[in-house]
Amino acid sequence: MFMKPIVKKKKVFHCPVNRMAGIICLFSILHFSCGEIPTEIPGQSFEHFTGDFESGNFNNFYFLVPDTSFNTKIVTSPVRKGTYALKNTLRPEDFIFNGIRAELSVYKVAKYKTEVFYGFSVFIDTAYGDDRYNLLCQWQDLPYYIQGEVWEPIPVLHGSPPPLAFVYVDGNFELVRGKGPITQETELLASVPSISKGVWHDLVFHIFWSDETDGYVEGWMDGTPFTAFNGVDNRIYQPNLYVRSGNYFKFGQYRGKETPTQTNTVYFDEVKIGSSYLEVAP
Repeated sequence: MFMKPIVKKKKVFHCPVNRMAGIICLFSILHFSCGEIPTEIPGQSFEHFTGDFESGNFNNFYFLVPDTSFNTKIVTSPVRKGTYALKNTLRPEDFIFNGIRAELSVYKVAKYKTEVFYGFSVFIDTAYGDDRYNLLCQWQDLPYYIQGEVWEPIPVLHGSPPPLAFVYVDGNFELVRGKGPITQETELLASVPSISKGVWHDLVFHIFWSDETDGYVEGWMDGTPFTAFNGVDNRIYQPNLYVRSGNYFKFGQYRGKETPTQTNTVYFDEVKIGSSYLEVAP
C-alpha cells in the first residue's frame, strides 16, 4: 500500500514576532517606499480531487496521524458507495503535532477568491461514546508567504481555531467559524441536531474563499440545506480566510489537546472537491 506521510509544520515569522507585528512592519516598509501592499492573485485554479478509496490505497492524501497502520485503514464495510471506505480510529494517546488527531489532508483546494464545492460521507460508529467536541473536517490556514511566514521544522502554533470547521459534539453536527488568527473566539454558523449513529450521512459544502464580507459558506446534509435561509439563498456571508495564501482541507478526527475519554471510530467515504454540487455529491 502506497502512503505519503507528511510531517506537520506550522508557521512562524522569521523576523516579526507575530502576525500583527508582521503586518505593521510590512506596511511601514511599503508605505515609506511608496509601494503597494502585495496580495495573492484572486481566482486561481484549484485542484479537483476524488478520494473515494476505490484504488484500495491512500494515493493523493497526506497523513497527519500517529500510526498509519492503526489510525487509518481501508475497509470493505461499512461502505457508502463502491467497494472501499476509510476507517478512522482515534485513541486517547494519539498525540502528534501538538494535538490529539488522526487526519488526512489535501492541499491547493481552497485559494483566495475561489468558489469550491467539497463533499464527503461520514458514518459515526455505534460504539462512539464521547460527547465532547471532535473536528471531523477543517479548512486550516496556510503560511502567509508574502509576509515572511514559512513552514518550520518545529511546529509553533498560533493557537487559534481554523477559519472553518465541521464538528461532531454532544451528538450534533456544527459548522463553526474561527474569528481570527490571534483569538480563541469562534462563532457557531449552523447546526444539525441528534445525528444518528450507524448510518451514512452525506455532506456538501459550497464555499467562496475571501478575507472580506463577500466570503460565504452554505451546506447540505443528505440533500437538504442545513445553513439557514437568508431571504435569498442559504449562504452565510462572512470572511473565511485569515490570510490570502488560502486554506488547506483536512478530515478525520481532531481533538486538540483535550484527551478523549475512549477510543472512537468514524468512517469516511466519497471525499471529493470540485466546481459544482453534482461533481462532489455522493
